Amino acid sequence: MLRLWVWVVVDAGLDEYEDYTKRLIKLGISDLFRFRCTRCGRCCSGGPNVSLTVFDVVRMARFLLISWKGFLRGYVKVIIADIVPHMLLRGDERGRCLFLAEKASGEKLCVIYPARPMRCRLYPVLVEDLSGKRVYLDPRSPGVGRGVLRPLPRRLIEHYIWERREHYRRLYRVIVEEGARPIEGLYRVLEEAWREAEEGAEWADLDYLASLGSV
Repeated sequence: MLRLWVWVVVDAGLDEYEDYTKRLIKLGISDLFRFRCTRCGRCCSGGPNVSLTVFDVVRMARFLLISWKGFLRGYVKVIIADIVPHMLLRGDERGRCLFLAEKASGEKLCVIYPARPMRCRLYPVLVEDLSGKRVYLDPRSPGVGRGVLRPLPRRLIEHYIWERREHYRRLYRVIVEEGARPIEGLYRVLEEAWREAEEGAEWADLDYLASLGSV
C-alpha cells in the first residue's frame, strides 16, 4: 500500500509511486491556487512519513525545551541509506503524528504548530525538486480547491529550498569530504545547527518563519 499522505517516504512499488506522482497538480512558482485547511488531521495520520532537516529538529527541540539529542531519541526515526542519514518524524501505533491532538469537538490541532516542520508548513504544496521554478499540489488533501484563489507562499518556498540544500551540503561535507560515519556526521551537523540557533540564527526564529507566509 502506498503510504505517502504527506511527502517523502515511499512504501510502494515503482509503478505505484509513478502513478501517484502523475496525479499531483503541477504549478509554476507564480501560479495561483486554492486551499483551505479542513482540520481533518488526515495529513498527520499516514506516517511516519515527514522527513526532517537539521533545522526542523533544532527548532522543534528548542520549542519543547529539550536538547536536540533528546528530541531525536523521543520523536525521530533515523534511517541510514548507504551513507546518508535521513530523519523521519515518528508516528504512533496507528501512524498518527505524535504531536497531533484532538479537541472535544473533534477538531484536530498540532501541539507544536509554531515550530512544525517545513514540510508541514507547506502541505499540500509539495517541493519535489530544488529548482524553485515549480511545485505540486497533493490532490488527496480535502482542502485543495477550496477557499479563495491566492498566490503561493513564495518566500517560504525559497527558504525551504535553502534549508534543504544547506542540510545536505553540511551532511556531504562531514560524511563524504571529512570521512565521518553517517550517524556521527548527523550528530555533528545537528550540534553545529544548535550552536547557530543559540547565537540567534535567523532560521531559528519562529516569528521570522511565520513572516515568510503560510499555506
